[in-house]
Amino acid sequence: MSSVSLLESFGQINATLPDMPQKKVMLLGAGRVGRAIATDMAEAHEIVVADASASQLERLKRDNPKIQTKLADFLAIDTLKPEISEADLIITAVPGNLGYQVVSQITELGKPVVDISFFAEDPYDLESLAHKSGSIVIVDAGVAPGLSNFLLGYELTQQTIDTFICYVGGLPIERPWPFQYKAPFSPSDVIEEYTRPVRQRIGGQLVTKPPLSEVELIHIDGIGTLEAFNTDGLRTLLRTTKVPTLIEKTLRYPGHAEYMQVLAYTGFFSEKPIDINGLSVVPRQLASHLLGQAWDMKPDERDCLIMQLQMQSGRKTIQYTIIDYADEAKQVSAMARTTGYTCTAIASWLLAHPESLQPGVYAPEQIAAHSDCFSFVRDYLKERGINIQRAEKPVSIDLSSFSDDQRF
Repeated sequence: MSSVSLLESFGQINATLPDMPQKKVMLLGAGRVGRAIATDMAEAHEIVVADASASQLERLKRDNPKIQTKLADFLAIDTLKPEISEADLIITAVPGNLGYQVVSQITELGKPVVDISFFAEDPYDLESLAHKSGSIVIVDAGVAPGLSNFLLGYELTQQTIDTFICYVGGLPIERPWPFQYKAPFSPSDVIEEYTRPVRQRIGGQLVTKPPLSEVELIHIDGIGTLEAFNTDGLRTLLRTTKVPTLIEKTLRYPGHAEYMQVLAYTGFFSEKPIDINGLSVVPRQLASHLLGQAWDMKPDERDCLIMQLQMQSGRKTIQYTIIDYADEAKQVSAMARTTGYTCTAIASWLLAHPESLQPGVYAPEQIAAHSDCFSFVRDYLKERGINIQRAEKPVSIDLSSFSDDQRF
C-alpha cells in the first residue's frame, strides 16, 4: 500500500492560513478539551470562557491572561445572555448529559454554535428551531464523531463509498494496571460510550448491537496490536449518507473490554438506584466516581490518539490514518488536540465564511462538501501538527466478521 500525507495526496497547499478580522467567541466548558479550544481560539480572536469550576477558569487565566472568564452554571443560560448576545459564535464543550439542553437554548437565541458535547439526543430535532431563530448549528465537531465524518464526507464528493469502518481511540502511553486506560475527558462520558446500544448499517440494513461487543484485534503500524469493539459513534452518518455499510469501533489495549464487560454485567453501569442499608445508591454514579479516580490523567502523563478509517470504493480500499501525541510543552493531551483543534478549525471556518451555510443543523460530513471548508480545515490541522495519512490499495475490505442480525 502506498501511503502519503493528505497534503501530498491532494496537492501542495499554502500552510499559512489567511488572516481574518478578530471576532468574539463564547466558549462553554473549560475542561481538558475546552482548555485546548480556548487557548487556540485566543490566538486570533477575543474569547470568553464560562464554566462552573473556578479552578479550571483560574488555570486558563494563568495560561493566557487574554482569555476572559465567567463563573457560571451551564443550565442557567439566562445569566450568560449578555456575553452570548455580544458573541459572533458560541462553542459548547459541556458534558454530554447537558449538551442537548445547552445547545437548544443557544439555538433559540439565534446564535451560530459549534458543539462537541456528544449528546445522546437527535441533533436534527433542533432543525425547526434553528430555522426559526436563524441559528447555524454544527454538531459533533470533534475527532470521532467529527474529523472521521468530515473525511468520509469529502471522499463522498469524489467517489462512491460502499463501506466505511472507523477505528478510533485515545490511549495512555504507559499501560497502567488493571484497565490500561486513562480518560482524557469526563469518565461519565466514557461510561456512556460503553453503555449506549450500537447502531450500524450492514449491507444496507440498519442493525443494533450491544456495546463492547465483537471484540477483534487490529495491528496499527507504529503502535502495535490493539483491540477494537463496537461503540455507538456513527450518529449522523446513518442519516446523512447512503453508504451501505457503516461501522465504528473503539480502540483500547487488549484486555480492557473484558474488564468493562464484567463491570457492566455486574450492574455497575446501571442507572437504577439500589438500596444499601437504607442508603439509596446509583451504581453508575458510584462507578463514574471510582473509575474517574483510577482513570485520572495527570498533567505530566502522555497519551496518543489513533484513528484509522477504512473505506471501500469499488475494488479499492482507501485508508486514512491519524496518530497524534500529547503536547508536553503546553500540557495538552492528544485527545484534546485532535478534538479541540478540529472544533476550532470548523469554528474558524464558519467565522470566516458565515455566508456559506443557511440556518439549520449540520454535521461535519455535510460541511465537507464545501471545497473551501475542506482545504481550510486540512490546512488548519496541518499547522498544528496533526498529520493525516491517506493510502489506497486494490483490495476489498473483508466484512465476514461483521454480522447483520439483531435488526431494528
